[in-house]
Amino acid sequence: MQHRGAAERTLRKNSFVLQEFTNFLEQRNILIMKNLTSSDIHDFCIARGSRKPVTWISHMGIIRRFLRYVFLREGLERDLSFAVVTAKSFRYSEIHDVLSESEVGKILGCVDRSNATGRRDYAILLLAARYGMRPSDIRKLRLDTIHWRQGQIAFRQSKTGRQLILPLLPEVSEALIDYLRDGRPSTHSRNIVVRHKAPFEPFVPENNLSRIMIKALKKAGMEQRQGARGLYLFRHTLATNMLGAAHPVKTIGDILGHVKTESTFGYMKVDLIHLRSASLSIEEVLHG
Repeated sequence: MQHRGAAERTLRKNSFVLQEFTNFLEQRNILIMKNLTSSDIHDFCIARGSRKPVTWISHMGIIRRFLRYVFLREGLERDLSFAVVTAKSFRYSEIHDVLSESEVGKILGCVDRSNATGRRDYAILLLAARYGMRPSDIRKLRLDTIHWRQGQIAFRQSKTGRQLILPLLPEVSEALIDYLRDGRPSTHSRNIVVRHKAPFEPFVPENNLSRIMIKALKKAGMEQRQGARGLYLFRHTLATNMLGAAHPVKTIGDILGHVKTESTFGYMKVDLIHLRSASLSIEEVLHG
């Protein structure tokens, strides 16, 4: 199959979306593309469920390109890609879910580090909490990305492809050493964190390490909390706390590995202290 050099991550996403689309069609007993109608496409498009608009927009783009491709290859008598409807998405419209400082401490403190799996999970959670690392970057960290003598972590980000260099914090260094010396199973893999069930290999690309976070939330007695439950909770919390501590947006973006400063702007709407300082009083509104 030809894929024009698309990234593996893109191919997996395309495959996932198209599988969902074909399953939907099979439920309607549509087994050949020529029986597909615009009404069927419309019904699939409005079945967004709990997905965020921005996610669903990207999914609809895949469906639209697929239908266009099928039409050009004469699998459809007419171009049905125009029947694909999408959701509206407004930039910075969502407010990121964050944790309090005490909640972060509670989650990290509940991890049982007396066993190998606990030491690994603690290192993963600490990397997310102190650096706001994406799960994909934690999963791909390799032994040669930790420069112990220089006191740095240097790696190429999965999402942007750009190199990010971070200071190796003492508590992170201790957690990694603890895991590498007395926790990490013997394996030929150069990845730092690996599965603890044979074969001892790196986590698969589809694994966003959410089970580790969910387990920690449960141990901390926070399994019933509303909102997000994945490692991105730490990322959003770190950015929000740095903003509240008056760190420049550029600095926050550099720590998070944002390519554009605009990517960091989404955290500004939760900085209530500084937002209040910029607000107008009733008198100013009435007499302005």
